[in-house]
Amino acid sequence: MKKISGIILAAVTMAAVSAQSIEAEPKVWNNGSTEYIPLGTEFHLEAENWNPDLGTIIYTHNAGNPVEYTEPVALTEEGTVVLSWVTMDLWGNVSNAKTYTAVVDGTAPGIKYMLNGPSYMDADGIFYVTKDTGFQIFGEDTLAGTESLYLDMGTGEIMDVTGSGLLYLTGIPDGPVSASCTAVDYVGNVSTPVEATVYVDNTAPSVYIDIDIPPVEVNGVQYVSPATKFTLSAADALSGVEGIYISVNGSEFAKYDAMQPLSPDEPGNYILQVYAKDNLGNTSNISEMTFSTNLALPPAELILNPAPDQTEAVPAQPQPVPVSGEK
Repeated sequence: MKKISGIILAAVTMAAVSAQSIEAEPKVWNNGSTEYIPLGTEFHLEAENWNPDLGTIIYTHNAGNPVEYTEPVALTEEGTVVLSWVTMDLWGNVSNAKTYTAVVDGTAPGIKYMLNGPSYMDADGIFYVTKDTGFQIFGEDTLAGTESLYLDMGTGEIMDVTGSGLLYLTGIPDGPVSASCTAVDYVGNVSTPVEATVYVDNTAPSVYIDIDIPPVEVNGVQYVSPATKFTLSAADALSGVEGIYISVNGSEFAKYDAMQPLSPDEPGNYILQVYAKDNLGNTSNISEMTFSTNLALPPAELILNPAPDQTEAVPAQPQPVPVSGEK
């Protein structure tokens, strides 16, 4: 693996080239069955010890009319080319014909990519990925084929990622990462760089639990009013919050509706668990709040002390409170 400014590209093979050297010399290339030549290639017809005063060279281009060869000819049309030629002396004797077939290629590869793993595009067109998102870059070329794919991550060094497997972005802070890729085919056609910016987001949302009535702690137990309303919220600075999930007293986690504040349905002891997930699947730790709505005060007793300095206080006997309508 090759480390580039904190970005690890997990590729099978990668060769470094200078950041200023994405150029390619035109060349002829044979894939074993077909020969490819660059657009604009000139063909020359020569014969050993040739004396133009003794004869001529005649050629045909793609089965066209015979033409006397006088100077190099440029091939300016893309596609299959068939050249045939003979030599003819002053008396009209013609040599055996020779033929050359090739494909003229003047088109650089197109650059494509595939993703494997979390990704998300927001309403503003910003594209988010994580360290677990794999990229595979490849060149599409219908003629000679793609020879090299040069990836520039803005570090001053360019990596040839031809034939690599998935590439991953790891070990860098959250935020934008820009890259450009240039493709070169086997005859030296160089594509226009394709540029892209993605935002790395490996951070889960933050979760907040707010209540409208402050709780009271008694003997280590946190009590809340049965009328308390719980409001849950989450914040995520990059790809955004996909949802908040809650569990009450060990129930299965369910998505929370922010338009419906929570309120204890009945007196009892509660365990509220909450987590949030962003649009890439980054999930926060579970926040937990344990509380009770069973705050019961002990009954109050009336104490009478007729002589505070002499006599011990005596509990008073409370009188029954008459019910309305009783005599």
